Amino acid sequence: MLQYRNTPDRDTKLSPAMCVFGHPIRDFIPIPPGRYSPHNTWRETLDAREEALRNRHIKQGERLSEHTKRLPQLATGDCVRIQNQIGHYPLKWDKTGIIIEVRQFDQYAVKVDGSGRVTLRNRKFLRKYVPVKGIKTTKTIQDDLCYKNVPVPSSFNTKQVLQPTSDTLMETPKDSTREKHYPLGQTRNHLLARFT
Repeated sequence: MLQYRNTPDRDTKLSPAMCVFGHPIRDFIPIPPGRYSPHNTWRETLDAREEALRNRHIKQGERLSEHTKRLPQLATGDCVRIQNQIGHYPLKWDKTGIIIEVRQFDQYAVKVDGSGRVTLRNRKFLRKYVPVKGIKTTKTIQDDLCYKNVPVPSSFNTKQVLQPTSDTLMETPKDSTREKHYPLGQTRNHLLARFT
């Protein structure tokens, strides 16, 4: 039966399978390479379908990208915040890092601060920021005296080391005179005996 469906008619040169399906159906006799030729109607249908899908894809892309914008490119060495993406708070920007490599298609290799791990992230999960660098201030004794509105003598040498005197030394605090309370029925000696 399969052979009959694949046998071409002598007048039309088309088999019943070619008339119905547009190509020969699989049977027990193999087709030599290069002998498979679907009907022109099916080829035209395939081309029309590809054209329709291409147009639909272009229109869908235009509709989706109507209210979008391209994010600015990041460079190697930029400080970025990284979106968490996992856990209970996946939208938090709680990690920071430095970009060490820029790859194709908005992909970046980021070295995470603290752990030092290298992670790959898309551009939309990275935010550039300017780190706050602490200003190192060196304070001298003259600065402290100026804050207290104490006049600084002109012969004052900051390199001179002052030796503490008995007047400048503070007295060490004495033990408290408050009466100590122990748990009911226990004394201080009783507690000390327990730990020795």
